[in-house]
Amino acid sequence: MNVGLVKSQDLWQPWYIQARTDAQHIDLSGKWELSYMDKQVTDLKDLAKKKDAFETTVPNSIQWSLYKAGKFPHPYYNKNADFYKFTDEKVWYYKKRFNLPLTAKGNYNFLCFDGADYFTRIWVNQKLVGVHEGMFGGPNADISDFVNYGSENEIIVELRAGNWGNKATDFDKIPLDSNNAKDMSKRKGYDPWNSGRIIKPWTISGGLGGESFFSMGIWQGIRLEIVPKVHIERPFLVTKSVTGNVAKLHLSTELFVNNNSLRQTLHPWKNAQLRHPNEKGMGFIPSKEDLKLDVAFYSGNQKVFTRLISVDAYEGRNWIEEDIDLPAPRLWNPTGLGNPNLYQVKVSLIRSGKVVDKIAFDFGIRVIERIASAGPRTGDRFENWQFVVNGKKIFVKGMNFVPQDVLLDASEKRYRWTLTAAKKMGVQLVRIWGGGLIETDIFYKLCNELGIMVWQDFPIGNQDTPDYPQDIWEAQVVHNICRIRNNPSLVIWCGGNEFNAYSLGNAATMGIWERNIKTFDGSRMFVRTTPDGGSIHTYPDMDPSWYRRSYGKEAWISETGMHSMPEASLFREVVDQKEFVNLGTMWDKKFGPSHPEFIHHFTEYKPSRVPRMLSRASHIDDMSDPTLESISEATQIGAGEFYQVLSEKVQGSYPVTTGIMPWVFRRHWTAIAIQMMDWFGQAGAPYYFLKRTYEPTHIALDIERLIWAPGESMSLDVQITNSLFAINQGYKATVTVYDDSFKQLSKKTLPVNIAGGPSVNRGSFGSFAIPADYKDKYLFILTELRDKAGKVVSSAYYYPRCLTKMEDKTFHDQYVNEPIPWITLDKGPWLKPTVAKTNTTLSLKVKHNEVVAEDESEITMLVKNEGTTPAFMTKIDISGVKRAFYASDNYVWLQPGETKEITMTVNWREGKDKAVLTAHAWNAKVVNVKL
Repeated sequence: MNVGLVKSQDLWQPWYIQARTDAQHIDLSGKWELSYMDKQVTDLKDLAKKKDAFETTVPNSIQWSLYKAGKFPHPYYNKNADFYKFTDEKVWYYKKRFNLPLTAKGNYNFLCFDGADYFTRIWVNQKLVGVHEGMFGGPNADISDFVNYGSENEIIVELRAGNWGNKATDFDKIPLDSNNAKDMSKRKGYDPWNSGRIIKPWTISGGLGGESFFSMGIWQGIRLEIVPKVHIERPFLVTKSVTGNVAKLHLSTELFVNNNSLRQTLHPWKNAQLRHPNEKGMGFIPSKEDLKLDVAFYSGNQKVFTRLISVDAYEGRNWIEEDIDLPAPRLWNPTGLGNPNLYQVKVSLIRSGKVVDKIAFDFGIRVIERIASAGPRTGDRFENWQFVVNGKKIFVKGMNFVPQDVLLDASEKRYRWTLTAAKKMGVQLVRIWGGGLIETDIFYKLCNELGIMVWQDFPIGNQDTPDYPQDIWEAQVVHNICRIRNNPSLVIWCGGNEFNAYSLGNAATMGIWERNIKTFDGSRMFVRTTPDGGSIHTYPDMDPSWYRRSYGKEAWISETGMHSMPEASLFREVVDQKEFVNLGTMWDKKFGPSHPEFIHHFTEYKPSRVPRMLSRASHIDDMSDPTLESISEATQIGAGEFYQVLSEKVQGSYPVTTGIMPWVFRRHWTAIAIQMMDWFGQAGAPYYFLKRTYEPTHIALDIERLIWAPGESMSLDVQITNSLFAINQGYKATVTVYDDSFKQLSKKTLPVNIAGGPSVNRGSFGSFAIPADYKDKYLFILTELRDKAGKVVSSAYYYPRCLTKMEDKTFHDQYVNEPIPWITLDKGPWLKPTVAKTNTTLSLKVKHNEVVAEDESEITMLVKNEGTTPAFMTKIDISGVKRAFYASDNYVWLQPGETKEITMTVNWREGKDKAVLTAHAWNAKVVNVKL
């Protein structure tokens, strides 16, 4: 049988087919046969020569399928990625058999792929259905004429990678340039930043941070929707306003009478008049059907509101538009502002008194607007950056979000872990970065439930797109707008990341995107690109206190951050133990060749990243020849201090600056990188340092800088940021200064009143005169905020350096007056050995140990400082097993006699029988409790 391709079989089209339930829906995910060929078949009989057929599951990537079938070792361990380099050179074939009930006959039978990456051909019962390009939805096809009703059917899917026939130069073979970084100008073949006609984000196609990987596979589900000839499609519900005790909503839905979406054309692709009926006019033939729409709102399992709508329809395609007043609405609120209340909306089509079609979706009632921020306008393209959520202004505490997995493991379990950790950190908004995905239904479902707002970039990053095929791009754009527009968590559309939306190459791409946002949504804010229009991306290597001086007039910070290493015990899993030597020479030219696995796991191994990470670590401990544990901890604490101070400074710039989205929450594979959480799901020190600044009410030392000269006078002003709307009175703030042996040098307590949020409240505690002989030492400063009952509401600690280097006037004046690169302390002073000189003692007690799931626990413990000296960098941990966890707090300061309750959520990666709960501080020995 010849399967030559013809244009009429192209399956890229813009129409998202809504998922149904019950008998209307057949899930075709699950078990499939997978095999490969060296080239595309020209006849299905050639598949008899297929290679290495094995059982896999869908959704999955080709690479994960091979691993889970035991073909190759874990792709992220050692340099096992090399085993998978052949995958994008082969043509892969999926095969599945399924039964279709006889009752499906007489309906439309829509075969829907929610994500097949990248080139596909589809056969049903040996007949070619069509071809498709893209990875973000489709192909969709009506296979009613291809199937056997009441018996078995066969689907075959051919899949090729987006770089098919244009494979890039092996990253390992690219030579280094004079800066000791890969000379990417020598890379030939597929270019992730100049992808031609391939619409695929660069982080999963061999781009920065994922050079060894090129994703491909059926990475989202496959389904068959059985839809009657008269049916509804793509209902869209919008909150227009909430006034008093009524939410004014508007419902728009398409209604088809003896027609369907896949027969529609969005517009012609050549010059034409779009509506030019002849003298007979358009054929509006009234439908004789007795049709009604039932719109029901459920809260949990309880129906709380219903509306029956009479429908007058014509043959073909109709739009039903209806205003709905919902009484006593329960609002959807983001993190920290109230409950994310959700309704399930069920839209049912009733034909002659019988429900024939039904679509259900989650919906949240909220009004989210942007108005002008308080600062100066700095350009002709300038967005409104002040968020107003349900009538209340907020400072947005956000995070950037990359794909959960470079090889597209997009499981609900992985998403739930990450997003729950983000919510508990205080994150209100995540930006889905334009080098990554248009996110999945599972992701949006969880953000709806958790109350996390979403800024969705489209998948354009750092490139011009003159060769994008406009029809395929528009099909992907419209498909996804309609797919996710009902989610209350979705608040901003953005064109993409760090690209010029106004260039000749991108103008057409953005025109398609922008016009379809207006046509198919129109209810949400959008920006063409970031950084632009008042938002900035910045990665400075400076004293973080400069964030107010350098960026204090910026409206919005969309990206900023600092590199650090993942936890040592986890990094030991994925890199050969022999390579954990000479780590202090990490940036020497000889390091890379002798540490191939280490460098393989290093995102952005280049001069703008490695030295600055090491310079911050050099303030924490001796980096001349560190252990893996030492350098991992030191880079995390160095990055943590950076995030803490930058966040405090940026929040202190409110209402001029109204939001921040640091880079980046969780890494997409096991790598050294900018991250709060590694691929395993382990939260690092930066997570906790930033988390404390995201608390609803936060006290900070408004520190002028982190490095001082002996004899200088240091201001002890404090800043209290408050996001709670109530006014808090009767609070007291305390600032305590200690020397490097924790001897108290100064302490002052003052009453403070805190204005309703969002507010920045300041208090002056005078100044502290650094002794003239206090040289090459650290000071410790603790700020505390207590309520009327004396309970600590917030605290923060700092460790400014007093260096003899600052007695050099030239250096001093330069450091004080301009944001210079962070200095390296080759000879100290080092923070950790300084702290270790003054000891205290900890105790640890388990309060609760609750099993949440088979491989997940929630442990609440009490950590107490039993000594007379503050416990510094008190850390709780689990040893003895492979695990990942995030906690309510970590790396904390404990006052003498203070007890802190900490709750830890644990993922047991290999059982928990040998697990030991530990607590230690830099100046206290480890305390162990067997779990």
